[in-house]
Amino acid sequence: MKRAVLFCLSALLVACGPPPEPPAANVIGDPLEQSLEKARSVEGLNSQRKDELDEAVDAGN
Repeated sequence: MKRAVLFCLSALLVACGPPPEPPAANVIGDPLEQSLEKARSVEGLNSQRKDELDEAVDAGN
């Protein structure tokens, strides 16, 4: 009986401990920021190519 009470009390102390600390790294935000930066660079490249094509068409007219 004493062992059961001791076990229950120790389990209660462990369960009521402080919550675990959050992870140090931004697990969700970092990959999202990298994807957005990659999309911005692709968008800039497409815009640059469109501008060059527009200039070539204007020069041909």
